[in-house]
Amino acid sequence: MEVAAIKIIWIGVGMTGSLLVGIISFFIRNAISKNATKENIQAKTDLLEKDIGHISKEMESCENKFGILHKRISELRENSKDLYVSKELFHQTIKQLNDKLDTILKFVER
Repeated sequence: MEVAAIKIIWIGVGMTGSLLVGIISFFIRNAISKNATKENIQAKTDLLEKDIGHISKEMESCENKFGILHKRISELRENSKDLYVSKELFHQTIKQLNDKLDTILKFVER
């Protein structure tokens, strides 16, 4: 009976020790994970801020390029208006010359 009581006591002491070790290791792991999480969050925040800075610079350069392209397109439209008018004028001139040629051919045929 004494041997059984001693074994039960040792089992209780072992269970209590195991429980204490589990609780202490839980607190240690929790503390380590919180510190690691704070460092990870800070590192990720720094990376995101850098990314946002790079994206902002790229957006500004894209807006500048867009402005330049818009200006070039406007200039091309203005130049094409002159070409379009010249083309119409050219067609009118050809039409007038054809009419005159037809008139001359009518007189020649008579």
